[in-house]
Amino acid sequence: MKKLLYCLPLVGVILNPSAACADDCFNSEASHFLGSAAFASVSTVVIAKYFPKVKKPALKGFMIAASEAVIAEGVSHFTGGKFSALDAISGSAGAAAGAYATNKWYVAPRLNSRDGERTYAVMVVKRF
Repeated sequence: MKKLLYCLPLVGVILNPSAACADDCFNSEASHFLGSAAFASVSTVVIAKYFPKVKKPALKGFMIAASEAVIAEGVSHFTGGKFSALDAISGSAGAAAGAYATNKWYVAPRLNSRDGERTYAVMVVKRF
């Protein structure tokens, strides 16, 4: 399981669709922010659930997602592209927002079945 924790940034670089964007427009930066926020949120939940001995899962989730944002830009630079500091910063900011929000609130899917009808929803719970 510990190897999985170290492989998450690499998996994020490979699966990150926003790494293919080449401009610094608002939509590009928003996609970097939201993608990193989602990645940090998932990382935080996985760490909290499968690695209960970790003291600060939100900090680890932030570190994983922020390192993914910087590593993705480094890969872009070394494969002939350019290193965009704006992309790395917006990705890191999204990582901070996603990890913080996941640490304070818990987002969970919800499925209700009644009389043969199914309702899908997202439930947000605040932790105290």
